[in-house]
Amino acid sequence: MSYELTNSLATTQANRWGWARLGLRGQLLLVFGLVLGLATLAAGGYQYRSLRRQLTHADDEYLRARAAELLGRVRLDPLPTLPLPDQRGELMRVAFAEAGGPARELFRSAQFPAAAVPALPPPEGPGRELHRLGRVVAVGRPAAPPGPGADEAVATGHLTLWLAHPAAPLEQAVALVQRTLLLGLLGSLGLAALLAPLVAGVVLRPLRRMAAQAQRIRQAQDIAPLPVPATGDEVQELAETLNELLARLGAQATAQANFLAAAAHELRAPLATLQTGLDVSGRDPALPPATRAALAGHDAELARLGRLVDDFLLVGRLGAGAALPSARQPVALDELVLALADRELPRFRAAGRTLTILLPDEAGPTPQLLTDADQLTTIVLNLLDNARKHAAPAAPVVLRLLAPTATSGPVVEVENALAAPLGPRLAQLTTAWYQADPLATGAGLGLWIAGRLAQALGAELRLAEAAGQLVAQVRFPKN
Repeated sequence: MSYELTNSLATTQANRWGWARLGLRGQLLLVFGLVLGLATLAAGGYQYRSLRRQLTHADDEYLRARAAELLGRVRLDPLPTLPLPDQRGELMRVAFAEAGGPARELFRSAQFPAAAVPALPPPEGPGRELHRLGRVVAVGRPAAPPGPGADEAVATGHLTLWLAHPAAPLEQAVALVQRTLLLGLLGSLGLAALLAPLVAGVVLRPLRRMAAQAQRIRQAQDIAPLPVPATGDEVQELAETLNELLARLGAQATAQANFLAAAAHELRAPLATLQTGLDVSGRDPALPPATRAALAGHDAELARLGRLVDDFLLVGRLGAGAALPSARQPVALDELVLALADRELPRFRAAGRTLTILLPDEAGPTPQLLTDADQLTTIVLNLLDNARKHAAPAAPVVLRLLAPTATSGPVVEVENALAAPLGPRLAQLTTAWYQADPLATGAGLGLWIAGRLAQALGAELRLAEAAGQLVAQVRFPKN
């Protein structure tokens, strides 16, 4: 039992690392090539055997006709008179045998070995291929014993003539057939190699459509159902089942997003009331310093909760698929960047960080962009907030504005040093609720919101890690 279990596990592991690693496309290519190759090999083998039999039979018939012609010219009266073979390479043996007596050899070519006599074919049998003789056939007829009157006497014996000729011509013809069939097999395999990708592409086309749609759903571009091929097979059943699953998940996600948006909307009013009350109470000059400091702390926490609720409200609207209203107007990017840097500078100072602003050369034109200023402000603030919270301790943050070029539009860039390399986690930073540092403050929504808003504005959020630096770019298309 232990050996069988070990063998089964080994087989399963081999399948996992062998067949399964080929993938569906590789498996289809392999199966198609094997089926076509084996079918061609079987057909070629059958044709080879059939042609070999036909060529051998034709050679035997030709040799038998020659032997019958020579046998017809044999005379036994008064002495045996035999014609000599007149074809190159032919060897002949003639023998006479009476019933119940041993055969008497009348003629044997010098190259016809006597040792081969026991293996010679009978007159009524097919030809044989013998060593040093080649192909040999035998013909016979009744005859009287050689001597005077043998041609007119009653036949009491049997005259047999064996004729052999070289097997090289037959072997050359068979070899030619073999080479032709081998070339056909190689050609079929080459054709299979060319057709297999096409066949695999046609077979996998519905799956590729489903995968592309699933990729769009994963990237939250749309939630349209997967295309269902009208094939009536397992692929159609899989597509229908996945669409039912997507419909259920979509309904649950919509309900969750609506609940989140509703809850965030309901929390905004009491939080705003509490923060206003704390602001008013904190301005009372009669308050002790300790109370004033406590109220200031509460006010900061309420402000943080207010920003978190705003994020939740935005997440609810984006997650539900609602299109955010957009008021596009010309925006001077350099002025917007300076205003946001001035707004965030106190927070950077409180965190012990420096914020450096780099603008394009003053000699160049001021970058102007037709966009929604509020949504762009949210994007840049989220990038700055992410850099302030997650950069390496005491590391500076650079806010850079790149002027448009001949091939691209303007770029807003935020760069900061990383506390630890991100590696494969870099691609997850724009995922909702993901935090590279679980102990850091925040809900892991800033970069996700920035990415979704950038997409809505027709821009692209790119994250790159190089030389220990995280570079976040908002790249706008060229006007």
